[in-house]
Amino acid sequence: MHEEEQSYSVRNELLERLRALEGPQTTGTLAELSYKRAREALERALEEARTIRLQAIEDARATRERELTALMESMRSLRESAERQIQELFQTAEIEIGRMSSRAKADAQAIIERASAEAAEMKTEAAAIRAGAEERVRSVDRIETDFNHVIAQIAERVGLTEKPGEGWWQRFSQKK
Repeated sequence: MHEEEQSYSVRNELLERLRALEGPQTTGTLAELSYKRAREALERALEEARTIRLQAIEDARATRERELTALMESMRSLRESAERQIQELFQTAEIEIGRMSSRAKADAQAIIERASAEAAEMKTEAAAIRAGAEERVRSVDRIETDFNHVIAQIAERVGLTEKPGEGWWQRFSQKK
């Protein structure tokens, strides 16, 4: 913009000088011819300056277009690169999810197997304890029966004829 103002002021100054030369002219053909040639040279110079200025503007526009095209291409390339990276991240995440899922399933299966084994072991132990307890109950019942039998024999020898209905052991073991 500053260059336009300078070229405009230079042009005006040259035109003013030419007009000043037009003022009091002698009828001499040499001065007229010089004036005419100077005027034509000035007009050609102004036209050439205008053409150069227009060409410079066109060159600047073309340069800006090339730069804009290069910038757009660079942005497109960056966008494609970012999209590829995002796709790779998704693929990596899917692979990692698959691994973690497989690992979690394997861990869960191992926990289930351990729990099942422990439950089976506990069941076996409980069955053994129950069998032991049942055997003790039978043993206590036998001892109680034997005790009642022995006491009944002793009571007969001693002359006690009255037998308790619940049995001797129950009678002696009841708290009163």
